[in-house]
Amino acid sequence: MGWFSKNKNKYRRHGGEGGGGASWKRRGCMFLGVGVAFVVLLCLGLKAFGAYGPHKLPNEVHSDPDALWPIKSGQFVNLYKGDFVLVEELPPEEGALAAAEPGEAESSEAGEGEPAAQAKKNCRPFYLSGWNAWDISRAGRIFPRNHKTVDNMTGRKALQKQFDRAASLGLNVVRAWAHTVDPMYPVMKSPGKYDEDGLRAIDLLLHEAGKRGIRVILSFVDNWKYRGGVDEMVDLSETAPERLYARPGDEDGDFDQLSLNETRKEYEVQRHALFFTDEGAKAIYKTHVETLLTRKNTYSGVLYRNDPTVLAWNLINEARCESWVVDNCEASLQSWVEEMSLFVKSLDPNHLVTSGSEGFFGPSTPSLLKFNPGEWTASHGVDFVQNHNLSTIDFGVFHLYPDNWFEGDACDSECRETFTRDYIHAHLNTGLRKPILLEEVGKKGEDRDAFLLNVYEMMHRNHIEGGYGAGTVVWQLSPSNFSDVDSFSIYLPEHQSTGNVIKSFGVKVATRMASAVSTGKRIVGWAWDIVRSRWRRFMGNRFWNKHVFQAPPPVTAQSEPAGAVSANRPPLERNATNDSSLSEPAIETELLMP
Repeated sequence: MGWFSKNKNKYRRHGGEGGGGASWKRRGCMFLGVGVAFVVLLCLGLKAFGAYGPHKLPNEVHSDPDALWPIKSGQFVNLYKGDFVLVEELPPEEGALAAAEPGEAESSEAGEGEPAAQAKKNCRPFYLSGWNAWDISRAGRIFPRNHKTVDNMTGRKALQKQFDRAASLGLNVVRAWAHTVDPMYPVMKSPGKYDEDGLRAIDLLLHEAGKRGIRVILSFVDNWKYRGGVDEMVDLSETAPERLYARPGDEDGDFDQLSLNETRKEYEVQRHALFFTDEGAKAIYKTHVETLLTRKNTYSGVLYRNDPTVLAWNLINEARCESWVVDNCEASLQSWVEEMSLFVKSLDPNHLVTSGSEGFFGPSTPSLLKFNPGEWTASHGVDFVQNHNLSTIDFGVFHLYPDNWFEGDACDSECRETFTRDYIHAHLNTGLRKPILLEEVGKKGEDRDAFLLNVYEMMHRNHIEGGYGAGTVVWQLSPSNFSDVDSFSIYLPEHQSTGNVIKSFGVKVATRMASAVSTGKRIVGWAWDIVRSRWRRFMGNRFWNKHVFQAPPPVTAQSEPAGAVSANRPPLERNATNDSSLSEPAIETELLMP
């Protein structure tokens, strides 16, 4: 029997037949009204203190106040005279100062007749020092209950610890995959269908990096591993022929070629090459790209294509198209790079795009073939200069692995050191007038620290001397939760000596870039303030103005005071000769690149 029982005796106990029921109904309505009023007041109170209300994403990126490389909303990494730069709009009142500052650039949006000060932007040089961590895209999904971890640490905590350590080393960029290669944690489940948890893990990666002022290079697809890779997209394509053989098993992610006979190996190579020509595979790739670029980060509320945390997109990690088996492989790969870089740019004009290539020299530069690690590289479809000499490719990249490329005693340590020096020098002097990033460099063994020290020094020195070297991204820093699958992984703090090498250049770069802005602005600002304020006070003295100096003639549009710096001074030319002796215009840039 319920509260409002139809038992007339119960009604009668509360004041007669019928009357008691009405009384209880009134009381029930009163209680209900009071309850509703209480809930409304509670909600209003919580909302007043910001604890309730519709969840609104911030829709902007916020770096921590003490981040070494703070990321500002809308401040994307750009290019200027062969350098990576951060572009800052200058307010009109700083126009006169902007005209005298090095590293300036003029806005193309300034209309005819507008004051030059309104058209000015300040370009801060941005040299890259970073690390690869390809598998952290799945970190947000790892928990002790489903994955064996160190100290029962969650993947999110491991990710945060790695970013904290990297920030303490002065690093400013991480390169990772915009997918996973682990079948346990897929991102793309099938063409056009995605695992939301997988996408949220990439959201987390961008969010945690942005908080620490660390930019991110994301690669759309992998050449090597099946899951999230080239071969999977070919197998999912409706226009590619059906497989004749089962896909070979993976060995540490890469399929095991040693177990295949020559017939099977050639079959897999030919099928792999379909990725660059098959329309169905290209459609799956484009859908994947569009899904990511239009994705709204669940932590920041920012679309990926509007997020300045993203530094650049890799079209593919280490593309290869084996021309020793497949005809016209170089042309197929080049056509694919052209098509896909244009597609990415059409959806995302904010970010830089590059190939993700290993950077072997190809047929377009026969004089540089001798710098490749072996003749075998000429048969993999890669052509460093041709692949990067496109308007839709913003900067060049190359990778460096002497331990993988030279096995046994065929090339001793001295041989590998000579090769490394020549290989780097050749990539920085191809004639490409773009930033050149050493996007992967890995070394095994006890001499790793000395090797990395030399590599860092070569790239950094080239940049200081006016070359196109734009930075070094080491392979790889690994969270303790993750296995060392290729013997190149660097664990911190366990590998402390290697960490010290990385830090020495990370801090050097951070100090140099910070002093470039602060010192340059301080010196130019002080000079301008002294000239402007003291000269005006001095000339404003009536005695000197009347009895010693004649009043200065008015400045017309055709004349400027002697010694004034023109607001329309052309930008400084980049020293493309790599000569350490600075020409006269380059003296100004010493403030930016001491």
